[in-house]
Amino acid sequence: MTAFINAKIVFPDKITEGALLIENGKIKDIAATYDVKECDKVVDCGGSYLAPGFIDAHVHGGGNKSAMSENPQDIVDMAEAHLKFGTTSIVPTTLAAPIEQLKKVVQSIKTASERSKRANILGVHLEGPYLNLKYKGAQSPENILNPEKDSPDELLDLWDKILIMGAAPEEEGCLSLGEKLKERGIVASVAHSAASFEQVEEAVKHGYSDVTHIYNACTSCFKTGVFRTAGVVEAGLVLDELTTQTIADLRHLPAGVLRLIYKSKGDKKMYLITDGLEFSASDVKENTVYTQENGMAVIYEDGVMKLADRSALAGSAATLRDCVRNMYKEIGVPLYSAVRMATLTPAEVLGVDNRKGKIEKGYDADLVIFDDDLNIKSVTTNGNVIF
Repeated sequence: MTAFINAKIVFPDKITEGALLIENGKIKDIAATYDVKECDKVVDCGGSYLAPGFIDAHVHGGGNKSAMSENPQDIVDMAEAHLKFGTTSIVPTTLAAPIEQLKKVVQSIKTASERSKRANILGVHLEGPYLNLKYKGAQSPENILNPEKDSPDELLDLWDKILIMGAAPEEEGCLSLGEKLKERGIVASVAHSAASFEQVEEAVKHGYSDVTHIYNACTSCFKTGVFRTAGVVEAGLVLDELTTQTIADLRHLPAGVLRLIYKSKGDKKMYLITDGLEFSASDVKENTVYTQENGMAVIYEDGVMKLADRSALAGSAATLRDCVRNMYKEIGVPLYSAVRMATLTPAEVLGVDNRKGKIEKGYDADLVIFDDDLNIKSVTTNGNVIF
């Protein structure tokens, strides 16, 4: 049995000084203090914050390893790279690719989840390949497919831990795809979409419940002739049925927009993602050009990844720790709200909130200790103190 003492425990709606016990990988008890004589190990938090481990539901890589790798060890290494920054659970996220390639990648992630002993690999997030070419962003255009011509059925049958799939609901066959995903218990997310507000409303009726990296690669109050039309962004902000993935690296979205999303959605519907590429959680060098697994050339410039021709952002190099810090320090939301958006809210979206995402008796002992500047001091996964 391990005791964590002298902590400021971060709950979803408050921060309280206290201590907790973990045993057999689970949180056994929470109290003001303990007599630790019977404990095998004592972790003195020294007055630092003790929070649930962060959960990244949309991340393409890390530590110079890509989620598109067909080598399971690369996926394990990617997860462990983020672990150092307090992310104890990840959902490796694919790029648009041929169905046969995606099948190999899903199998690789599945194998990695079984092998990983330190970081939790919860499942797969399929970003595409059923997207809108006009809003492809950094996705390779030749790999954007149609679900009626390139059926996802064999892909979706591979593993019951395919947790999210992003698609453009206005594209042919993507409304019925939303229904299919919902039937399977997979989150259908509006992604890389040219949809209008009304089309998103219709998509909600067909199973869509989430918006992929809101404001990025989607419509926002665009003109049709001389009149303005509300788009994906406005639907994401207004419709209570939709949760919103948010890249809070202060590069994809400025502070004012982050404040707007938080004011509109609150910490129960807005959740933080990195959209991190293989260059996140690594020592990436400014002005260096890289080639992604999908063949797209990108450059790290101004603290963010861009397409090499600088026509669009290509993903972040941030960690969830950075995003939580930004929401707390730069945007000014309460620390417990910033943490909730990286823990319990994504856990709820992913359907793992019965065991992960908060400090509560019986929950998995995924814990992170950090100071007021979000410097990570200790990480624990499933009761094992990693460092």
